[in-house]
Amino acid sequence: MTVKWIGKRMVMGIIVLFIVSFLSFFIMHAAPGDPAAAFYGGNAQTLNAAEKERISRVFALDRPVIAQYGTWLAETVKGNLGISYKEGRPVSTILLERLPNTLLLFGTTLFFIIIGSIWLGTAAGMKAGSLWDKGLSTVSIVTSSIPAFWLGILFISFFAVKLGILPSSGTGDIGDEGGFLDKLRYLIMPATVIIFTHVGIYARFLQESIKVESQNYYVTVARANGVADQVIRKGILRNASIPYLNYIGMTIPSFFGGSIIVESLFSWAGLGQLTVKAVVTKDFPLLMGSILLTGLIVVVSLFVIDLIMYMLNPKLRKGDAR
Repeated sequence: MTVKWIGKRMVMGIIVLFIVSFLSFFIMHAAPGDPAAAFYGGNAQTLNAAEKERISRVFALDRPVIAQYGTWLAETVKGNLGISYKEGRPVSTILLERLPNTLLLFGTTLFFIIIGSIWLGTAAGMKAGSLWDKGLSTVSIVTSSIPAFWLGILFISFFAVKLGILPSSGTGDIGDEGGFLDKLRYLIMPATVIIFTHVGIYARFLQESIKVESQNYYVTVARANGVADQVIRKGILRNASIPYLNYIGMTIPSFFGGSIIVESLFSWAGLGQLTVKAVVTKDFPLLMGSILLTGLIVVVSLFVIDLIMYMLNPKLRKGDAR
């Protein structure tokens, strides 16, 4: 039955990617601006109508949008994402160059957000009415209300400009003389900004789930029968983790969207910064490739979270069995 469940999730993921690509393609072409003019940047004003028409014909931009999408989809299924208008290189090559940086930033921040929110949320939720409980409720509202770009500018001003201990922008390269430790110096500020602005709200959600779970009848019965607090605590945390994981799954797309702003602010050479550049230059193949790869990462992340929930929640397995 697990194989059947995985098969369903994979089909749903493919459908989601198809819808995302379809909507993105048509919205992108409906946006104002001429790709030919954007391709030439500051020299665009020197192009006459015939030259713009020739460029559009070369890139097949003079065809109906639905025909362009059909061609793009057919080539993408074959593994060909096209050639970047701006860089003149295969889109797949450019994406593979940026993917490790995005995975490093995304994986690092999500790991520390989950660890931090579980620790804070559990400590506060298990002690309802305590200073931890009231303090986390207030702190989570404050931290989640701070705009990431504003906090990033503050970090750059203090740690890079005033103290000079961290690089203000860039990604670093493991192949450089500085090695992996040098890359971590570039990672600290963007990762800290994302973690700081997200960990509070996730901890707050877990805190409330634990408080609700603690009031259930089975907890009262277990305590009345002298069950050890450690066992009760483990059961509460297990049941509270299901809505918590569900909440993480629902917010991953917006979480990923927020990281695009941080990548652009710190010039972190990931998919987010690449997407912004592709939008500015109207580099359609590169933009579609970036959107598709970002969507794939989100779908895979949701699949992993659903799989964990499936393993933890017997109700889901029973529903699958039916």
